[in-house]
Amino acid sequence: MTDHVRTEAERVADAVREQIIARTRLPGSRLIERTIAAELGVSRLPVRDALRVLEREGLVARVGRSIAVRELELRDLGELAEVCEAFDAVAARLAAERRSDAHLERIRATFAEMSRAIGDDDTGATARSVLAYRGAIADASRNPFLVEISTVLRGREAGAVLTPQVIAEHGEAVVRAIEEGDAAAVDQGVRAQYAAARHAMRREVLEDLEAKLTATRAAGGR
Repeated sequence: MTDHVRTEAERVADAVREQIIARTRLPGSRLIERTIAAELGVSRLPVRDALRVLEREGLVARVGRSIAVRELELRDLGELAEVCEAFDAVAARLAAERRSDAHLERIRATFAEMSRAIGDDDTGATARSVLAYRGAIADASRNPFLVEISTVLRGREAGAVLTPQVIAEHGEAVVRAIEEGDAAAVDQGVRAQYAAARHAMRREVLEDLEAKLTATRAAGGR
């Protein structure tokens, strides 16, 4: 692979990843190379390479001969939430203990950027700022292994557990706890985030089931 193709592939992977996090590409939707290439103004080769990256991250999966955004069952989401909650608690706790002023400034700046993007209903900017905010906390831990794992885990989770809205609603408490170096408050803030996330996931599943039941009843009444 040439340097140019590698750069294009990374750009395509970033763009599709952001779309998945922003829910503009929904779980189960097919990813067609020629369509993505046309949308992003690239050839099909970097798209193919980008989809391989996203497949390794667990964001997309092969369905027969096609590739689609991966669908997660409720059980999968619950298990993923357990891992993410434990990881985020460690990352934020270490950040509270080790962060520099520069780290704190970046955490606050990316959190503010995320809040603005949500308010502006800018899905692309929201997805980018969520990744930047969570990456800033990982960087503040000053643990390179944690940062490496964070990159993989953030891609795997892709907003399926912690939505931008949940982070925006509860993240201020986490940021404040990191600023104050308060480990107990960090744990409390992270737990509150994931409690809200689980509630939102259950509500989404119930709404989906209700919609399917309504459709079934309507079809039976014809």
